Amino acid sequence: MWLRWILFYLVCISFQDLIIVGLENLALNKPALQINDYKTHHTASVAVDGNASFCSHTQSTTGPVPNWWMVDLEANYKITNVNVLNRGDCCVERLQNFTISVWEYDPGPHIKYNMTANEFCICATQLTAVPGGQWANLTCTKKCVGRFVLLMSYYNDHLTLCEVQVFGNPYSGCSAYLPLEKYIRKIEGKRANPNCAFSPFQVSNEYECSHQCLQTYKCVSFNYSPQIVNGVNCQLIKCFSHPVKAMISDSNWNWRYISL
Repeated sequence: MWLRWILFYLVCISFQDLIIVGLENLALNKPALQINDYKTHHTASVAVDGNASFCSHTQSTTGPVPNWWMVDLEANYKITNVNVLNRGDCCVERLQNFTISVWEYDPGPHIKYNMTANEFCICATQLTAVPGGQWANLTCTKKCVGRFVLLMSYYNDHLTLCEVQVFGNPYSGCSAYLPLEKYIRKIEGKRANPNCAFSPFQVSNEYECSHQCLQTYKCVSFNYSPQIVNGVNCQLIKCFSHPVKAMISDSNWNWRYISL
């Protein structure tokens, strides 16, 4: 009898752990970024702070890059659901015609209209306007594994998100992509913020630096210098770095990122 109770207890604990993992909001208080801020208190992080009373808010855009918002989950997950809360006071029509995509690497340099399908995994698409003050409960239509969840709006107006929730399960399997050196692109004369880097080190060439990044957990891009600068020439970056917002001009360094 006692053995039966022990087995029952273990099964219940395992089942509960599975359910808890599936119901955890992976985006809560995680680093977030958006194309721009409408005002200083309308930053991207407001959409993942757990408080639906305040919303992130971008400026309207008609340029070559669509309005976008993204969150860094800081680890790879198999994403199953994404919930998006629309504002309820006004302008509810703005939250429509958007896609939710999942990326294993920093999507910052790739955000544009008409992106190629092999660059990302589209989890879900919302064409109609989300009713004011209500959630869009989106279920991934395919298996999407990644660390970054990107919302891109193709409606040419402000993008306002009162809360974004991401659900899924930890993923420890093989990467969905295996980039080679030919897929490493660079932005010359700039580097990602070294405050978001692993401990820098010295390498013999840029390919060694790229291999270090590909083999390092949570590395999404890297800074490389053809010359030794203060004893180092390779900095592995562990957070997303959009070239418009998070780059530092530095003629000694080049920023590398993955582009399939």
